Amino acid sequence: MVYLLRRFFLLHPPVRIEDLMKEWSSDSRIDETEPGKELAKIPSLHAKYLDVLTYHSMVVKKLNVDFNKMRKLKWEYWHGDLNDPDELKKYGWEPVHEKILRQDIPIYLDGDNDLNNILLKKMAHQEIYDYCQSVLKELSQRSWQIRSYIEWQKFIAGH
Repeated sequence: MVYLLRRFFLLHPPVRIEDLMKEWSSDSRIDETEPGKELAKIPSLHAKYLDVLTYHSMVVKKLNVDFNKMRKLKWEYWHGDLNDPDELKKYGWEPVHEKILRQDIPIYLDGDNDLNNILLKKMAHQEIYDYCQSVLKELSQRSWQIRSYIEWQKFIAGH
Protein backbone atom coordinates (compact mmCIF):
# COMPACT_ATOMS: atom_id res chain seq x y z
CA MET A 1 0.00 0.00 0.00
CA VAL A 2 2.85 2.39 0.76
CA TYR A 3 4.16 1.90 -2.81
CA LEU A 4 0.71 2.69 -4.24
CA LEU A 5 0.42 5.80 -2.08
CA ARG A 6 3.83 7.08 -3.19
CA ARG A 7 3.02 6.39 -6.84
CA PHE A 8 -0.38 8.06 -6.56
CA PHE A 9 1.10 11.07 -4.74
CA LEU A 10 3.70 11.54 -7.49
CA LEU A 11 0.99 11.54 -10.17
CA HIS A 12 -1.39 13.77 -8.20
CA PRO A 13 0.34 16.54 -6.29
CA PRO A 14 -1.46 18.06 -3.32
CA VAL A 15 -3.83 20.97 -3.82
CA ARG A 16 -4.38 23.88 -1.46
CA ILE A 17 -8.00 24.61 -0.60
CA GLU A 18 -7.62 28.22 -1.77
CA ASP A 19 -6.39 27.10 -5.20
CA LEU A 20 -9.13 24.50 -5.44
CA MET A 21 -11.78 27.10 -4.65
CA LYS A 22 -10.41 29.42 -7.36
CA GLU A 23 -10.40 26.57 -9.88
CA TRP A 24 -13.98 25.61 -9.07
CA SER A 25 -15.03 29.25 -9.27
CA SER A 26 -13.72 29.23 -12.83
CA ASP A 27 -14.87 25.69 -13.72
CA SER A 28 -18.36 26.24 -12.33
CA ARG A 29 -19.20 28.95 -14.85
CA ILE A 30 -21.48 27.74 -17.61
CA ASP A 31 -21.21 29.33 -21.03
CA GLU A 32 -24.86 29.86 -21.88
CA THR A 33 -24.03 30.34 -25.57
CA GLU A 34 -22.56 26.84 -25.90
CA PRO A 35 -24.62 24.44 -23.72
CA GLY A 36 -23.51 21.45 -25.79
CA LYS A 37 -19.85 22.14 -25.04
CA GLU A 38 -20.73 22.55 -21.36
CA LEU A 39 -22.38 19.11 -21.35
CA ALA A 40 -19.27 17.65 -22.98
CA LYS A 41 -17.02 19.17 -20.26
CA ILE A 42 -18.83 17.42 -17.40
CA PRO A 43 -16.89 14.10 -17.57
CA SER A 44 -13.49 15.81 -17.61
CA LEU A 45 -14.45 18.09 -14.71
CA HIS A 46 -15.74 15.07 -12.82
CA ALA A 47 -12.45 13.24 -13.40
CA LYS A 48 -10.44 16.28 -12.32
CA TYR A 49 -12.22 16.73 -9.00
CA LEU A 50 -12.46 12.99 -8.39
CA ASP A 51 -8.65 12.79 -8.68
CA VAL A 52 -8.27 15.53 -6.07
CA LEU A 53 -10.86 13.88 -3.81
CA THR A 54 -9.15 10.49 -4.10
CA TYR A 55 -5.73 11.95 -3.35
CA HIS A 56 -6.92 13.71 -0.22
CA SER A 57 -8.98 10.71 0.86
CA MET A 58 -5.82 8.61 0.76
CA VAL A 59 -3.89 11.25 2.69
CA VAL A 60 -6.61 11.37 5.38
CA LYS A 61 -6.44 7.57 5.72
CA LYS A 62 -2.65 7.65 5.96
CA LEU A 63 -2.80 10.42 8.58
CA ASN A 64 -5.28 8.34 10.58
CA VAL A 65 -2.73 5.51 10.64
CA ASP A 66 0.09 7.94 11.50
CA PHE A 67 -2.02 9.43 14.30
CA ASN A 68 -2.84 6.03 15.78
CA LYS A 69 0.82 4.96 15.71
CA MET A 70 1.95 8.24 17.26
CA ARG A 71 -0.83 8.09 19.87
CA LYS A 72 0.36 4.64 20.95
CA LEU A 73 3.96 5.86 21.17
CA LYS A 74 2.92 8.95 23.08
CA TRP A 75 0.80 6.88 25.45
CA GLU A 76 3.85 4.71 26.18
CA TYR A 77 5.97 7.85 26.52
CA TRP A 78 3.65 9.59 28.97
CA HIS A 79 3.03 6.34 30.86
CA GLY A 80 6.77 5.95 31.35
CA ASP A 81 7.12 2.72 29.34
CA LEU A 82 9.12 4.44 26.60
CA ASN A 83 12.23 5.50 28.46
CA ASP A 84 15.16 4.18 26.39
CA PRO A 85 17.41 7.23 25.75
CA ASP A 86 18.30 6.09 22.22
CA GLU A 87 14.63 5.58 21.34
CA LEU A 88 13.71 8.97 22.82
CA LYS A 89 16.58 10.64 20.94
CA LYS A 90 15.26 9.12 17.70
CA TYR A 91 11.99 11.02 18.19
CA GLY A 92 13.60 14.13 19.68
CA TRP A 93 11.79 13.66 22.99
CA GLU A 94 13.10 14.29 26.48
CA PRO A 95 12.65 11.66 29.22
CA VAL A 96 9.58 12.07 31.42
CA HIS A 97 10.89 12.87 34.89
CA GLU A 98 7.59 12.82 36.71
CA LYS A 99 5.10 10.04 37.13
CA ILE A 100 1.92 10.74 35.19
CA LEU A 101 -1.19 9.10 36.58
CA ARG A 102 -2.91 6.76 34.17
CA GLN A 103 -6.17 8.74 34.28
CA ASP A 104 -4.25 11.95 33.42
CA ILE A 105 -2.58 10.56 30.28
CA PRO A 106 -5.50 11.59 27.99
CA ILE A 107 -4.95 15.21 29.06
CA TYR A 108 -1.31 14.99 28.00
CA LEU A 109 -2.25 13.26 24.74
CA ASP A 110 -4.85 15.92 23.92
CA GLY A 111 -2.27 18.66 24.43
CA ASP A 112 0.58 16.91 22.64
CA ASN A 113 2.07 19.00 19.81
CA ASP A 114 3.06 16.00 17.65
CA LEU A 115 -0.45 14.53 17.81
CA ASN A 116 -2.11 17.90 17.26
CA ASN A 117 0.07 18.60 14.21
CA ILE A 118 -1.09 15.34 12.66
CA LEU A 119 -4.70 16.24 13.46
CA LEU A 120 -4.31 19.68 11.87
CA LYS A 121 -2.92 18.13 8.68
CA LYS A 122 -5.75 15.62 8.66
CA MET A 123 -8.36 18.38 9.08
CA ALA A 124 -6.89 20.37 6.18
CA HIS A 125 -7.02 17.35 3.88
CA GLN A 126 -10.49 16.42 5.15
CA GLU A 127 -11.72 19.91 4.29
CA ILE A 128 -10.46 19.51 0.71
CA TYR A 129 -12.08 16.07 0.54
CA ASP A 130 -15.41 17.51 1.73
CA TYR A 131 -15.15 20.41 -0.72
CA CYS A 132 -14.54 18.00 -3.62
CA GLN A 133 -17.55 15.94 -2.58
CA SER A 134 -19.68 19.09 -2.82
CA VAL A 135 -18.24 19.90 -6.24
CA LEU A 136 -18.92 16.38 -7.48
CA LYS A 137 -22.48 16.58 -6.21
CA GLU A 138 -22.93 19.83 -8.11
CA LEU A 139 -21.42 18.28 -11.25
CA SER A 140 -23.84 15.36 -11.03
CA GLN A 141 -26.68 17.91 -11.29
CA ARG A 142 -25.08 19.93 -14.06
CA SER A 143 -26.49 18.01 -17.02
CA TRP A 144 -29.99 18.41 -15.59
CA GLN A 145 -29.41 22.14 -15.08
CA ILE A 146 -28.14 22.61 -18.63
CA ARG A 147 -31.02 20.63 -20.09
CA SER A 148 -33.47 22.76 -18.06
CA TYR A 149 -31.79 25.88 -19.40
CA ILE A 150 -32.12 24.61 -22.97
CA GLU A 151 -35.80 23.80 -22.41
CA TRP A 152 -36.36 27.26 -20.96
CA GLN A 153 -34.70 28.86 -23.99
CA LYS A 154 -36.96 26.81 -26.30
CA PHE A 155 -40.01 27.91 -24.32
CA ILE A 156 -38.99 31.57 -24.46
CA ALA A 157 -38.38 31.26 -28.22
CA GLY A 158 -41.88 29.76 -28.65
CA HIS A 159 -40.81 26.25 -29.71
